[in-house]
Amino acid sequence: MVHDDKHWLAAWLLRLLALAVVCSATTTAAAQAADTVRIGSKNFTEQEILAELVAQLIERHTDLRVERTFGLGGTGVCHAALLAGELDIYVEYTGTALLDVLKHEGRTNADDVYQIVAKAYREQFELVWLPPMGFNNTYAMTVRASHADEHGWQAISDLANLADRLSAGFTAEFMERPDGYPGLRRAYGYDFGQTADLDPGLMYQALADGQVDVICAFATDGRIAAYNLRVLRDDRSFFPPYDAAPVIRSALLRDHPEVRDALAAIAGTISDQTMRRLNYAVDELRRTPSSVAGEWIESRAVGIPQSTASATTPQTGDVVGFWTMVSTRRAELWQKVLEHLGLTALAMVIAILIGVPTGILIHRHRAAAPIVLSATEIMQTIPSLAMLAFLFAVYGILGATPAVTALVLYALLPIVVNTFTGLKELSPELIEAADGVGMSGGQRLWMVELPLALPMIVAGIRTSTVWTVGIATLSTYIGAGGLGDFISRGLSRNDPWLTLLGAVPAAVMAVTLSLAIRLVERHLRQA
Repeated sequence: MVHDDKHWLAAWLLRLLALAVVCSATTTAAAQAADTVRIGSKNFTEQEILAELVAQLIERHTDLRVERTFGLGGTGVCHAALLAGELDIYVEYTGTALLDVLKHEGRTNADDVYQIVAKAYREQFELVWLPPMGFNNTYAMTVRASHADEHGWQAISDLANLADRLSAGFTAEFMERPDGYPGLRRAYGYDFGQTADLDPGLMYQALADGQVDVICAFATDGRIAAYNLRVLRDDRSFFPPYDAAPVIRSALLRDHPEVRDALAAIAGTISDQTMRRLNYAVDELRRTPSSVAGEWIESRAVGIPQSTASATTPQTGDVVGFWTMVSTRRAELWQKVLEHLGLTALAMVIAILIGVPTGILIHRHRAAAPIVLSATEIMQTIPSLAMLAFLFAVYGILGATPAVTALVLYALLPIVVNTFTGLKELSPELIEAADGVGMSGGQRLWMVELPLALPMIVAGIRTSTVWTVGIATLSTYIGAGGLGDFISRGLSRNDPWLTLLGAVPAAVMAVTLSLAIRLVERHLRQA
């Protein structure tokens, strides 16, 4: 009978895997409908504004439907998604493409850099660079103005004498990119005493508050002036030009040449000053990227001068406080709650279908228990973001499939351990009694062992559910949606209310599900 159970489980898992593959393929095919343009962005304010500009221009000037996937986890994810056909367009920077994607040597001439990356992307990736939007968002080594005045700092080289006593706060990408800290150290010949990885939305406040001494600011960020910070001159011309431009799959332009015409209106129209103003409106005035982008498009359409576009006062419907935000964005909040609950529920169903049978099998075959339990424990040691990035690379697609896979892997440990432990700790006398009345192995499992071990199994499911709700917030970085979207956006803009808009419902969801399962667990223990 044990032999039959093993074959039954293997067949069941194969069916489950086949169903997941079919569902994934169906979802991907649906997302790739011919009349849909998928637009992505990285996880900082400027990227979302630019992506909204692109999206709204396409919506206004074509009949295509736009699907937005914002807040993705950096250049690598966006570029890979474009190559995999999961995205059709996102806005990239020429310097980033030159050094981080193409791995070329740095250059200082903006036209040369644009021509190199446009040619290489077309030949290597079948991707098209449209003309630049008009501004250069170069990295800018930035300090507090008072600190610069005190030490007479004007250029990056001036930091050399005190560098070993300074603390620097850099984005995760800047810490690793060749046009970031590794290259900066080689170009200027010094290291900072301490470095910390900071979210782009928190860097400026951390510098203004004196928690770090230097940051890798973005030249077009309005918070440089708002926080009274000072940009140091790149006196060794280390940073290449970072001209922003839409990058588009060639196949999209072949099928829909009207997209190129729709985006022609944005070429060369956004100055550094204008981009700073747009960023400031979102980061400091708590405007939404959608409203800021829409206002800029309207101002261009009716001929309002750029100096008056994106006025410095919040408009009706923009976020002011937490409860106002909940009220004004309740439809979006409800959608994100349902997305988050869907990710959690699907992951838990699959984890239960895999975890409980696995716990049963290793109880029946004790020699395999250390290996299986060790494997599930190892899964818990892998950082969540690393797991998501790895699974995105494996699947080559954004969205629910890699996210749910990661959630299942993290949810397995408590379910497998509690199932195994619950069965192992059953009274030997009960097992002997079941055998004594002539029960088969399968009958004993279903009629005696599982009912008695069920409270312990449900306790493991409760623990996994709470974990899964929390970990699911990170799924935003691979475009799976959910409440993590609000948390990521809030961090990128240093907006605590927007962060809480995602964190509070997630916490409520975790507590509610935990209480519901606890009630089931209590009922089973009393039965």
